[in-house]
Amino acid sequence: MSPIDPSDLISAPATKSATDRDSGQDGFIAFLKDNLEAIAVAVVMALVIKHFCVEAFKIPTESMNPTLLGEKGNAQGEGDRILVDKFAYLFSSPNRWDVIVFRYPLDRSRNFIKRIAGLPGERMRISQDGDLWVRSSGDEGGQDALRIAQKPKRVREQFYRRVYPPPEVDASIEGHLHRDNEYSKYDRYFRLDDGSADGWKLEHHGLFVYEGGERSVLENAPAIRENSDADDWALAGNSGDLVRDVRIAFTLTLQDVVEGAPRPTTFEVVWEADDYYKAAVRLSSEGAKDGSTAAITKLGRGLVRSEPLDIVLKPGVSYDFEMEYVDGMLRVHLGGEEIAVLPDERRFKETRESGREQQLFFRAQGDGLRVENLTIDRDLRYDNDWTGNHKGQRDGVDVPADSYFMLGDNTRNSSDSRRWRVTDVHLKDGTMITIETSAESYADDDYQIKEAVDINGIKRQWHEDDEDGEKGRPVRPSPFVHRDLIVGRAFLVFWPCFPEFPGRLGLIH
Repeated sequence: MSPIDPSDLISAPATKSATDRDSGQDGFIAFLKDNLEAIAVAVVMALVIKHFCVEAFKIPTESMNPTLLGEKGNAQGEGDRILVDKFAYLFSSPNRWDVIVFRYPLDRSRNFIKRIAGLPGERMRISQDGDLWVRSSGDEGGQDALRIAQKPKRVREQFYRRVYPPPEVDASIEGHLHRDNEYSKYDRYFRLDDGSADGWKLEHHGLFVYEGGERSVLENAPAIRENSDADDWALAGNSGDLVRDVRIAFTLTLQDVVEGAPRPTTFEVVWEADDYYKAAVRLSSEGAKDGSTAAITKLGRGLVRSEPLDIVLKPGVSYDFEMEYVDGMLRVHLGGEEIAVLPDERRFKETRESGREQQLFFRAQGDGLRVENLTIDRDLRYDNDWTGNHKGQRDGVDVPADSYFMLGDNTRNSSDSRRWRVTDVHLKDGTMITIETSAESYADDDYQIKEAVDINGIKRQWHEDDEDGEKGRPVRPSPFVHRDLIVGRAFLVFWPCFPEFPGRLGLIH
């Protein structure tokens, strides 16, 4: 056997063959290819989703405040970010009250967001007291066929603005309500009626105690107006036109009687909304002369409609109660369940801006009771204000087929269908340029060349001398959004939701 050479035990440095090198390069190329394909697919999918399904938008203005907050007018300087469902109307038509994004009919390069108010083929009017009235195209009877457009509950919830209680609540406050006009900072919201017994006591905002005995009436002191909010309802900032439509909610508890037999007890909520109508709900205990009832009365004419309520107050039991008088309907809720709906049967010709202050009354008689967690909310009041020399549209508009009439929730500060106008610029060569009224400017320092974006979103320029003076510059209203201009339905505010989660996160109704 030949001896082993130690050098045979030492391995030579390893080297990659050409085949190994090719294999490594192929692996890198394959890795790069796979990832590029994934990125490309993701980009394509994102574009497809954005174009056909869902797209994010930012709210720039305050025209939909406070439903949607824009950068302008927002103390935080940040507009809501929303998601828009572009698939929503693929197989169905838009509904009244939907919040939609659409291409602005006076400049289709811009997107607007508003709420649908008028549907195709309708006659639509805004009454002086702020309600939306509509008549279908097939209805006969002129103005008498107009009816108030009813808002579903989800939309009413979106529209309600808190009036009472004020944001700062001191639970230690105790005191009796005064009859005179010298209200303390804690009882300026309510007072005892002049002919009433001293039966009410204010524990703190939102909690009133009736101590029992003779009939005692508590009434609200300030009027509810379109700018009323919880911060200044009873202060000088309480301004604007009167609001007829409100929601009153509270928890009612009939107190246990320590000595003697319980007395028949009644509690009433009465809302005198305007010069015409009064809505009232009476809640009664066992043995009361009159049972629990909801009723609407037309002042000067008497009872319009009433309906008995299946409620018998029992001592020690708490009842979560809600009364809405909105869109000409009295709705009564008990424990979250709607138990009565009464229409007031008003006609359009009966509506007008109220000339008197409304009144909210709480009446109690019999054993003691507690009214807790009292809240008062007002509905949105649409402003019947039209731009420029087209105020004749206050008498109503006829919405064309396949078109919609838009309103902003910030009704006094919204560029919506009430205020859209276009100007036709006629040139001597026969060209007509249609632009948003007052949208033009001068393109040069000599004030000779004018420019503006036309209704198709195209920037146009023309020389001032080229205008046809004989045809003038007719201005006409352009209040409608055609179906083809609708981008989709806004359904979610997704930002801002920090630093205090969930922030503004929520569905849009």
